[in-house]
Order: sequence, then C-alpha cells, then structure tokens
Amino acid sequence: MNKKFADGEKNRWRRLLWLGLLLCLLPLPRVLAHGGGELMVGNAPIGSYLVSVWVNPPAVQAGQVIHVTVGIAAENTGEPVLDANVAVQIVDEAGVTVATAVATTEQSINRLFYEADLATLPTGNYEMQVLVTDSAGTGDVAFALEVVPRTIWSWLVGAAVGLTVIGLVVRSWRRGGAVRKGTAVPRRRSVD
Repeated sequence: MNKKFADGEKNRWRRLLWLGLLLCLLPLPRVLAHGGGELMVGNAPIGSYLVSVWVNPPAVQAGQVIHVTVGIAAENTGEPVLDANVAVQIVDEAGVTVATAVATTEQSINRLFYEADLATLPTGNYEMQVLVTDSAGTGDVAFALEVVPRTIWSWLVGAAVGLTVIGLVVRSWRRGGAVRKGTAVPRRRSVD
C-alpha cells in the first residue's frame, strides 16, 4: 500500500511538471493581449462621458503590436456606452500620424469595451490620441507613449524556466525507472 501511494505521488509530481512545462511554452503576451494592460487615462471627461484607456503590453517594445482597450461610461450614471465611434492614432514627435485604428466593441471579448490593435512602431517617443465621437459629446484624450528597444531577457528567462522544468521531468523519470525494474510480486518460476 505504501508503494502504491508513493507511485501515485510521483505520478502527481510528473503531471505538475508537465503542466509547468506547457505553461512555459505558452506565448504569454498573446494570451494576455485582450483587455487589461496599463491604465494610461482614467475617467477623463469627454462631453458627457468618462473615458478610460489601457495599453497592452505595459512597456511597448519596438516591433510589438500595441493593443488598446477603451472604456466609455455615461458621466452621470456610470453605465457603459456601447454606440460611440472610437478612433485611436499614434503621432510621432514631428506630428505625423504613424499608426491608426478604429476601436470597436466587436473586437472586445466582453463587448463592454472598445478594443483595437495598432501596428508595430520603431523605438522612440510618441503620443497616443483616442478620439471619441457621439451625439452626446465629441473629444479626445492624449498621452505619451514610449516605445523601447526590444529585449531578449523575457525569452532568456522563459528558456531558463523551461529547461529547469524539463530537467526536473527527466530527473523524476530516471528515479521512477529504478523503482519499476522489479515486479510487484516476486516470481519463483516462469509464467509461460
């Protein structure tokens, strides 16, 4: 009975190690791409609306798609506004528009936010502008957006964690193999 419990415990650890390995292989930025991110503007008044803007990834790197989530609420009731026109654009330091997209609720997972993906940008300082147009109010909010050089540290950390998990899995298999060499019931004669 104790051996059976020990084997079950080993199998449980093996499954956890495999799960850890699979989680290390997931492209985390893609998984987290919809919604969330860093709050850049919180409840800014535009007409009779309150507008909030999130940018994901929080630290935009050169060559990454920029995901924008916009929340619009009625100023007096706080209820979500789902029929406004929302445009997002990024302007460089010279005032030239370098990326633009229309944010819609159809692109959002929960349909209460407006979402858009903007093109990748080179390293530099930019301004992101969110333009809201509706019968109850028109206006925009703007904030600074810095695009930093692409780093390899996230990949190195992911690779190190993945290799560690693989090493632990291999180690547990080797330990488990030594126990399985014998049979559960000793045999004195052949079964043939």
